[in-house]
Amino acid sequence: MHVIQSAIGGVPLIVVDGDLDQSSKQVARDAVSEILQGPYPPQNLLFDLTDCTFLDSGGLSVLLSALAQLPAHGWLGLIGASAGTNRVLTYTGFLDTDKVRFFSSPSDAAASLAREKKLLQTNEHEQTK
Repeated sequence: MHVIQSAIGGVPLIVVDGDLDQSSKQVARDAVSEILQGPYPPQNLLFDLTDCTFLDSGGLSVLLSALAQLPAHGWLGLIGASAGTNRVLTYTGFLDTDKVRFFSSPSDAAASLAREKKLLQTNEHEQTK
């Protein structure tokens, strides 16, 4: 497994390629730490799981740890989870929190974040009137 760090709409993104499990979790944990403990910690974080071929309790612990490190008003976005990965996330209750968002693809995440940004700007503009 390897990870790539990027961003979508200004939100940091960790792309997972391969198994996210007990044997590979440290690579993902290190990427999360690098982003969240950097000089400008983000409020939100995205994981692209499109090419994640397997997720076990080790991978789930990475996601839970990332979620716990985000600010109270922040969220964790999951992109493109396969049926198997989604089943693990559903059965464990991981998707039941308001702090987790699900996107079908990177383009879906980008469009959703753009709509949210536009809505926030509209609301801020109307409050200054």
